[in-house]
Amino acid sequence: MSDKIALVSCSGLSPLGLVVRAASVELALENENIVAACITEYSAQPNNCSPILDDAKIVTVTGCSDDCASVILKDKDIDAIKNISADSLVKAYDLNPLDAVRLDDDGEKAVKILKKFILAEIENI
Repeated sequence: MSDKIALVSCSGLSPLGLVVRAASVELALENENIVAACITEYSAQPNNCSPILDDAKIVTVTGCSDDCASVILKDKDIDAIKNISADSLVKAYDLNPLDAVRLDDDGEKAVKILKKFILAEIENI
């Protein structure tokens, strides 16, 4: 994984939204080729997106089936090369984060699992 990856993640006010944001930001802080992009910034700008996406491969990380990040990017004619669903991953590990403000035990476990999963998924991009 040598190319720059922009993780455009859920910003929902749910426990999974918190898990997705925490995982994305932690990965960006730990890896110089990963940036965490703010989907709210892109939805607020009428006709464009941040230059951060210009030279990065875009991966969306969703918290629920609404997949807001992908929908917002598509409205701006930007396609992600991969979409990762935190919801299905959390269910596969039988985790149930319950707090949208602070990570509870299942939330912390979900962040660790999601980070490993994201790294594995983007390894060959």
